[in-house]
Amino acid sequence: MSGLEGTIVVDLTQYAAGPAASRLLGELGATVIKVEPFSGDEQRTQGMAWGMNYKSEFDDVAYDCGSFNKEWTAIDCKNPEGNEVMMNLLSKADIFVTSLRDGALKRLGLDYETLHEKFPKLVWAQNRGYGEHGPMKDAKGFDATSFAARSGFVSAIPQANEHYEPGNSPIAFGDWNTGCALTAGILGAYAGALRTGVGDKVTTSLYHVGTWGMTCALIAEQQGCKHPKDRMEAKCPTNNSYVSADGVWFLMCFGNYNKYCQLVFDTIEMDPKYYTDPEYNTLEALAENGKYTEVDAAIHQACKQFPFEELEKRFRANDIPFEKIQTVADVLADEEAFANDQLRRVKYEKQGPTSEFTENDEYIVTTPPFRLASIGDPVLHRSRPVGYDTRKILKEIGGYSDADVDKLAADGAVLEYTGDPLPESVLEPSYGPNSKKN
Repeated sequence: MSGLEGTIVVDLTQYAAGPAASRLLGELGATVIKVEPFSGDEQRTQGMAWGMNYKSEFDDVAYDCGSFNKEWTAIDCKNPEGNEVMMNLLSKADIFVTSLRDGALKRLGLDYETLHEKFPKLVWAQNRGYGEHGPMKDAKGFDATSFAARSGFVSAIPQANEHYEPGNSPIAFGDWNTGCALTAGILGAYAGALRTGVGDKVTTSLYHVGTWGMTCALIAEQQGCKHPKDRMEAKCPTNNSYVSADGVWFLMCFGNYNKYCQLVFDTIEMDPKYYTDPEYNTLEALAENGKYTEVDAAIHQACKQFPFEELEKRFRANDIPFEKIQTVADVLADEEAFANDQLRRVKYEKQGPTSEFTENDEYIVTTPPFRLASIGDPVLHRSRPVGYDTRKILKEIGGYSDADVDKLAADGAVLEYTGDPLPESVLEPSYGPNSKKN
């Protein structure tokens, strides 16, 4: 047994952040039961908002991003029989993950207080837009609003124009990070439940993850470091972005200026005064005399004397941490990401037109940012249509008979998929270079 194998998770989530957390638990080995309304998770088909094409309910790479490695059922939790089915599954579960708001959970009897009394060992986890307290606690929250806009993230990285007009954060940027945060809380609570036999309540919010990510900005602003920043006024000149002679932008990151400034200055052939003169060679001096702007300008000019290929050669030779500021297109062609299974090619037959990044309808997807040696690269199982595994789940985990499932479906308590058979490409698992194949 490895990872969370044998752990049962009931997932009542929508959109991206909550589904991302349960996806991570599934790729750690848990059995994740995705519970949808009969109409399906609202995230289904929403890839068009990302700029994707939607061609088939079988082939939706945007939906899969939060939905790999789950089993699929549809339950009407407002139906008394359906609610009973949900409670039956929760009685067998170790973890319950939801993104519903408090009012809806209370009406369905799925709030923490009710479930903790019924199932004391159950770990109860909720993703929220805002926190449990304060005037926005019951408000609807999304990645773009609660995470990106409210936290100061968008305003700290303005568009490149003279008006500093804010743009849009990449879609779901906060959702994927919030999924990781919720997973961390769930694993902590689950460890406690295994030790004590008592479950716990886990919450996170998009807004809280946003302020966590903005830690340095929020702390520094209190001492006069305004955001958005001007790169030509970087307080630590060796932790800043610069441009090469051939117009390639890059970032170097030596926060310990006092220790490493001579190495950097020698590497790009700057005047030795910048590391010999006490007015320039410590951050303390630069903070006091304001000469950091002069050093920023000097490094800027020095870097512009070399093409990027030469800068890269010199920086790598001297072990100076830096990276070209890559575009999204650059990342999609980055062999480093594929070698570490950060990105993986998965076949989709009907997703839409291919591009220079895809071959034979293979699409590039992201994978969880952690690995267990016992599991290796996660084996990815594609999402399925609404209610696809209803009978299997209710029989194997709920203990129902075929006749029971037939009656529940006839009574409108559950939905069972009765559509066309799925293409083999949907059913075939995807392996990474270091997956443990059983």
